[in-house]
Amino acid sequence: MFLNKNFKWQLSLLGVIAVLLFVLTWFGINSNTARFDNPIKEANEPSKEANIHDLLHRFSGSNDEINSLIENVLEDTSNAKNIDALITLGTQNKIDVFNAYGFYLKGILEKDTKTLLASAKLFYEAGTQDQDSTADKTTYSFYAIRACDIILKTEPKNLDALTCKATSIVYFGGAIMTGVGLLKQVESIDSNYIDAQHHLMILDIQSGQYKKAEKRLKKLLHLQPENQQYADLLLKLETQQIK
Repeated sequence: MFLNKNFKWQLSLLGVIAVLLFVLTWFGINSNTARFDNPIKEANEPSKEANIHDLLHRFSGSNDEINSLIENVLEDTSNAKNIDALITLGTQNKIDVFNAYGFYLKGILEKDTKTLLASAKLFYEAGTQDQDSTADKTTYSFYAIRACDIILKTEPKNLDALTCKATSIVYFGGAIMTGVGLLKQVESIDSNYIDAQHHLMILDIQSGQYKKAEKRLKKLLHLQPENQQYADLLLKLETQQIK
């Protein structure tokens, strides 16, 4: 009798623990406060901490209304109304980083691959164009790569995400071999994927592998026969004007 009661008590205790674990897990997943910005470091991400707060405010200037919106977005990164307002603000004022971060949050909230990819590309482009602060490139890179990683968790063969992640790693992090490995992974999936071939060709030239670059340029011209820039570049390679 005693053993039976003890067994029932143990089952009850296990049930309570299970419920507590479920509640804690649910709360952790659904917490509204910056739930998309925990500093989780993925492989190949920059070692320095990304600071989206400072980056957004650098572009907001002294406008109190804009700064207030940014604070509201950062305080609750799952508020769809504030996210849409940030995107609208970015579009109206042509501030890519506002759109990039807005798309990033919106893509996660709506589980939309296209929106996340748009975010990754905007962060990458903004980072390559912004010459004001080297430190900010850590943030651009961090979010470009993270947006791609989120996509790749469910779509590991997404060529756009693999390519964008590769170029972010190469041009922001300097991890050339890691980036080349990703680009060649894209090539193994689709050898005619133009963006990957383009970046591999550029990297071939930068590393002095001109014969490989010529081969890739010929392939690119086969895929885009009207591309005059590729034609001019191939001519320079063939006549050794680049070597």
